[in-house]
Amino acid sequence: MPTEEASARTLMMIVSVIGLIFAVVMVILFFNAAPARSNIPDHHVYTDAKACLECHLVGNEKSPTMPHLNIGNCHYCHRLAKSSLKNKARKNTSD
Repeated sequence: MPTEEASARTLMMIVSVIGLIFAVVMVILFFNAAPARSNIPDHHVYTDAKACLECHLVGNEKSPTMPHLNIGNCHYCHRLAKSSLKNKARKNTSD
């Protein structure tokens, strides 16, 4: 029969493992939650954060307002949509 001390240690290990798994899943979901950049010519060229903020800081009928703090690099989370990358690859192979 396990002692009371061993039971508490086992419970702590189980809770720690579950917490670690939860934290890893939340980080993965956080970085995959950012919407992809739309397929417009302005998004195909590399721009710095200032250029992104010119359109998305205030927002208008064509560009949505940025709903989060500026982290300095928009391309870290927001990538081109997969369909845009496929179209770009097709254009490069046809040239």
